[in-house]
Amino acid sequence: MTASTLKKSSPTPGKRALVTGASGDIGAAICVHLARQGLHVLVHANRHVERAQTVVAEIIQSGGSAQPVCFDVTDAEACSQALEQVLAEGPIQILVNNAGIYDDAPMAGMQHSQWQRVLDVSLNGFFNVTQPLLLPMMATRWGR
Repeated sequence: MTASTLKKSSPTPGKRALVTGASGDIGAAICVHLARQGLHVLVHANRHVERAQTVVAEIIQSGGSAQPVCFDVTDAEACSQALEQVLAEGPIQILVNNAGIYDDAPMAGMQHSQWQRVLDVSLNGFFNVTQPLLLPMMATRWGR
């Protein structure tokens, strides 16, 4: 990625986007794409903080704007606290719920704990991140 690859080609400069699960390959690619659109990107990670920091560094080196944010999407209180801090710095206009895990097995061999973990990240995580951002997003009259 070079400075010339980050073309600001969208009517979204000054807007902020949060991408959950951004420490994975898909999340990182989403972050880079949004940065190319002129957005300030909040690169979320839970366990792979160093990967999120690498994505942020790549975006900044290419002329974009980004920062890492770290919290566990399955923990409602941790989400609430982290998002309060994020919102104190400015509104979030775009949310990409990309956090998810793959811990599947054929149902006959799947443990209940595996099933619960997939649901906690994929479904409860979606709620825990989205719900606290809805009213602030609506207040900006611009949300995606």
